Amino acid sequence: MKREFNFKIVGCGPTGLLLSIALSKFNCNIFLTDLLSRDKLIDKDKTYAITHSTRKILSKFQIWKKLEPYLFGFDTLSISDSETSVFTNLSISDLDDDISSAENIGWVVKHSDLMNVFFQEIDKIKNISFITPNKLFQKKIIYDYQFFSTGANSLDKKSLGFLNIKKSYNQSCLTFKVSLRGNCEKRAYEIFRKEGPLALLPLEKNLYQVIWTSSSLKSIERLNSDKNFLLDNLTTILPFEFKLDQIIGELNIFPVSLSLNYPFFNFHKFTFVGDAFHTFHPVGGQGLNSCWRDVNTIFDILNKNIAITKNHLRLFKFKYFSSRILDIIITMLITDSLILFFANRNLFLFPLRKISFLLLNNSHFIRKLVLNQMTKSLIFSKIK
Repeated sequence: MKREFNFKIVGCGPTGLLLSIALSKFNCNIFLTDLLSRDKLIDKDKTYAITHSTRKILSKFQIWKKLEPYLFGFDTLSISDSETSVFTNLSISDLDDDISSAENIGWVVKHSDLMNVFFQEIDKIKNISFITPNKLFQKKIIYDYQFFSTGANSLDKKSLGFLNIKKSYNQSCLTFKVSLRGNCEKRAYEIFRKEGPLALLPLEKNLYQVIWTSSSLKSIERLNSDKNFLLDNLTTILPFEFKLDQIIGELNIFPVSLSLNYPFFNFHKFTFVGDAFHTFHPVGGQGLNSCWRDVNTIFDILNKNIAITKNHLRLFKFKYFSSRILDIIITMLITDSLILFFANRNLFLFPLRKISFLLLNNSHFIRKLVLNQMTKSLIFSKIK
C-alpha cells in the first residue's frame, strides 16, 4: 500500500480483533468499534475449540505462542451414537504426519483468556484504535473499506444490501461448565442423541464445558431448571467414566442456525466477516475456526498486491466471497449432514449409522480422512 488507508471494523469479538491484528501489517489506520465496552467484551462465559488450521493462522500472525499458556489440549476424541450404542475413539495416531508432532487433536480456550491476549496485542499496535461508536462518528473519518463482524444476528445485513440465506434447526445450545471427580483424560466427546448432539470439551483438569443441543423449548426449560435437577439429568446420558460433581458458573443459551450472507453485485466498499457472513451447526466445533479462516483469506488477498488501490478495494468483496465459498459450502454440507444423519431416531438409518462406525473402527484411512478434515480443513496447506 502506497498511502495510508482507513479501515473500519464494526464488532470486536474474536473475529474482529484478529482481523484488526492481521490488517495492522499493512500501511493503514484501523478503527475498531463496538457497542460494548472492553470489559464487557472480555467478560463472557464462553469457550472455543481450536483446530490445527487455526493454530497455523494464529502462528502466522504471531499470536499462538502468546495464547499457548491458556490453551488446554486434548489428545483423544470420542464420537458415539447413543441410539445405536456404537462409538469410536480417534487419537493423535490418526493425525497426518505434518500435524501429529503437536501431540494434540485440538485445543480448548476460554473466551476471557482469548480476548485478554488479543487486547494486550492490540494495545501494542500503534495503527489500531479501539473507540466507541459515538466518538468515532464525531471524528467524521472517510473510510476506504468497512468490515462488519457483528455476529450471527447482525442487524446490518439487510440494511447494507446483502441477501441472507438461512435455515433454522429449531434448536438451541445450552452451555455450562461442570467439575468432575477423579482423574479425567485429555479427551473431548461428541455424543449424537435424537434431540441433538452433546459435546464435552476439557478446559483443565477435572473441568469440562458442556454444549448441549436440543429443541429451543427444551433448552429453555433446562436453563430455568434447578441446577441439581439439571446435573442429575445430565448424569444419566454421559459416559460411565464421568463422575459429575457440580455445575460451575453461569448457564448460557444460544440459537442454532445455518446461514450464508450473499453479497449483491454492487461495488460498495464493505463486507461481512465471521458469524455475520456464515453460521453452521456447532457439531464438530467449526464455528470460530471458520471465522478465522475468513480473516486469513482477507489478509492473503490484500497481501497479494504490491500496492492496493481504490479499484482493488471496490472488487475486494467478490474476490473474498469466491475465495471462501468452497470451504464454507463443504463445512455446511458436513455439519448439516451429521445432524440429518445421526441426530434422530429414524430406524431406516440405523444400519447405515452402524456401518459408518464399523468403518471408522476398522479403517485407518477413513479415520485419518475424517479427523484431518475436521482439524485441518481445506486451507491448511495454503496458509503461509
